[in-house]
Amino acid sequence: MKPNSIKLFDYFYLGSIFLGFLGFATGYFSASAPVSYVIAYFVGEVIRLILWYLLSRRRSIIAKWIIVALFLLSLISVGGLFVGSMALSEIYALAGLVAQAVAVGLLFRSDSIRWLNSRDADETPPRSDA
Repeated sequence: MKPNSIKLFDYFYLGSIFLGFLGFATGYFSASAPVSYVIAYFVGEVIRLILWYLLSRRRSIIAKWIIVALFLLSLISVGGLFVGSMALSEIYALAGLVAQAVAVGLLFRSDSIRWLNSRDADETPPRSDA
């Protein structure tokens, strides 16, 4: 059974993806970005969803560290959000970044670490000794 930290991680991480989509949608329609930008955005979001699945359902520690690394890379662009007036898309982006920061922080709680490092007997597939 998942600990509360991982359940909260699910909510915050998926919430950050949703807020990112809202930011993308509001920014895209106001700036009319090219189609290649849209494709790149959705490929990135599919990768984020795959990483969430690997961590939340498959207990992948590698996915955990990839999520942490991608979060740290996303912090590079934070300074640009505070230049000038904030558009609605930037507010969504900042809220999504805060939600992602909370989600990443939840991965380092003791119950999350124990859950990621352990394998429960009831969740492992049965052996076939044929």
